[in-house]
Amino acid sequence: MWSPLRILGILILIAGLVLFCQYQYIPALISILIGAIFVGKPKKAVPDDEESPDLENAELVRVDTPLKKVRAVTTDFRRLTFPVDGVTANNDDGSSRQQILRALCAGEDKAVADVWFDDFLYAHKVQIRVRTEEGCVGLIRQRDVETVRGYFGKPVRMIYLEIDSVQNDDGEREYSAEVVIIANRE
Repeated sequence: MWSPLRILGILILIAGLVLFCQYQYIPALISILIGAIFVGKPKKAVPDDEESPDLENAELVRVDTPLKKVRAVTTDFRRLTFPVDGVTANNDDGSSRQQILRALCAGEDKAVADVWFDDFLYAHKVQIRVRTEEGCVGLIRQRDVETVRGYFGKPVRMIYLEIDSVQNDDGEREYSAEVVIIANRE
């Protein structure tokens, strides 16, 4: 459903186009800019100074619908990669994310097709957990959260988790992961 501000923005845009056709360029430009502001998608501001104990330890909160996998409708696509943060930490249930990644790839670098996301609020910010059949492997890094959420509910070709490993100084394998989204170009 369209909001009243978005409808107002469309009307202002139309007025700007009419002014442009009447060779009134400056008022047309101003109307188009103002109309574009109203039509644009508004961001919800979360005040930083507001203290809310409920948000600090919030459990899972479903914010949007998950990504949908669909068959390709075009050959024009793009590959987006998002590093997963916190892969060396433990989950709330005590399970090791490194052990989960090790179990998923069985010692080889591998792509895991079954991956999904849980978004939740923590410290006044939306976070996204990356989950697999074995458990949570980490979080989408904070600067990529809005980009990934932009694909929630939209059809994409493929979503998978790429797991990589390197040998650390102690001679043990240390695992890292990236979420890969293959999406049609818009």
